[in-house]
Amino acid sequence: MKQFICECKKVKGKLLTVLIPVMGIICLWLLWIAHDPTDDRRSCGYTYTATSLLVLNAIFLSTTVAVVASRLMDMENKGNTYKLLCTLQKKSGIFSCKLLLAVLHLLLFFASETAVVYAIGRLVGYTESFPVRSFLRLQGVGLLTSVLLMILQMFFSLWLQNQLYPLFIGLIGSFIGLFSMFFPAGSLPLYFCPWSYFTLGSCSIMVWDEATKTTSFVPVAFDVPGFCILLALTVISYLAVRRYFLRKEV
Repeated sequence: MKQFICECKKVKGKLLTVLIPVMGIICLWLLWIAHDPTDDRRSCGYTYTATSLLVLNAIFLSTTVAVVASRLMDMENKGNTYKLLCTLQKKSGIFSCKLLLAVLHLLLFFASETAVVYAIGRLVGYTESFPVRSFLRLQGVGLLTSVLLMILQMFFSLWLQNQLYPLFIGLIGSFIGLFSMFFPAGSLPLYFCPWSYFTLGSCSIMVWDEATKTTSFVPVAFDVPGFCILLALTVISYLAVRRYFLRKEV
């Protein structure tokens, strides 16, 4: 607990200064999408918003996670103070506390995002009942994917001395995550790219009918094998990066 409190004091709100602006941009985007809805849009407002939120998370979170990971590792990397810290703290505890702090911030981010969607729905008068299970699936997969990316970005920040390179990797990952949405659900290439796992949270596909000028939503079955691969990759990545950190020369 002391190590975790120490880590919180070192961060001094730096992670919030990254996450809050991103949350603000997403909120404004969602408000713009939801403004002046038609009766048809009100009847499926939360489902439509969930589809839009999936795209927004895939675009913004890959880069955001890279910035958060860089902020977590930047102080020790710049001052090369890992050796000093290891004389006072357990080496394994340093990595675990940093990751735990990041996960808690991500959990707060996704909870706040869901609350914002619900508030917007109440504000503009959505008649659709709030789909709790759909948002648990969307945000749960988003959180787990973000944790996987956080672990990988922490590795890049440890491995690469120049912290611009991990940020470039996160930026490229954002484009890859967006491009992956053009693949059909369950496509094999999706399982080989960590940034594409946001798509597993999709609960429905939006279909536009040109003849009737209406939008419909087709439910998407939950990709259980894909989720199991995501879970396994997260655990394996954590063990591998933690081992790398413990073996790293400081």
